[in-house]
Amino acid sequence: MSISISETIKKCQHWVSTGKTAAAESVLDLAFPPSCALCNRLVSPGVDFCQDCRVSLVSSEFQMRHCCLRCGFPLGRPVINENENSAGPIAPTGNATPSSGCPQCKEKTFQFDGVIPMWTYHGLVCDAVVASKYVHLSPLAAALGNRLGRCVANRLGEDLPDVVTFVPSYFTRQLSRGGIGTATLARSVGESLGVPVRPLLQATRKIKKQAWLDDDSRLHNVRDAFKIKRSYAFGRSPNLLDRHILVVDDVYTTGATVNEIAGVLRGGGAFRVSVAVVARAVRAT
Repeated sequence: MSISISETIKKCQHWVSTGKTAAAESVLDLAFPPSCALCNRLVSPGVDFCQDCRVSLVSSEFQMRHCCLRCGFPLGRPVINENENSAGPIAPTGNATPSSGCPQCKEKTFQFDGVIPMWTYHGLVCDAVVASKYVHLSPLAAALGNRLGRCVANRLGEDLPDVVTFVPSYFTRQLSRGGIGTATLARSVGESLGVPVRPLLQATRKIKKQAWLDDDSRLHNVRDAFKIKRSYAFGRSPNLLDRHILVVDDVYTTGATVNEIAGVLRGGGAFRVSVAVVARAVRAT
């Protein structure tokens, strides 16, 4: 079967275009060789972390696959979904009721439906999380977000959220950090999932760093500190009615911040609120 002249020209143009792209990528790799997003050691193209960093970061990944579906605390046994009496994705519970199986949250109620943690907050993970808060290190936040997105996909399966959002920062903290690090995390999570990312929330006031406070003070610190973000052009709130919202944050400790945010989202009409975090702080029980 003969090939027309126009088809031949199109194929030639494609080969030239592909060749140019490959050549440009080669030049960029020579000028700016790919490096580890955390320690800047040289890595192969397409690799996010060097071998040493990767081993340290993911050391708790298997442990976190066996965690409480409500608060993300590692249980050391296969995950059981108490709502369905079987292993599987987080099921929507509305205003979550107390759980009886987890030592961390058995006496607690939450506004969110479940937490998806990727790693435990220890060692090199702490360094990575703190560094990712600063916008000049956004490639690190993007690399963490891409991995977190895959973690969310594995946990939720086909039951993906309708919208991904993130924990906002007050403008003074944005100035000190150059922006909102969690926004970069959320964008990578959304891209990985193929789900739109929206800045649904805004901080209404300055809050103290949660890490400096005890549990009771953390609750008071974030109370009424967030609200639904309205459109600047039209003053309208986003339509959250019956939506499944995924809130992305860097660390979960007591859950005070994401619980406050989940309450705001539910007040705005959200049917289900899931939380995804890079790391879960693990306290002794």
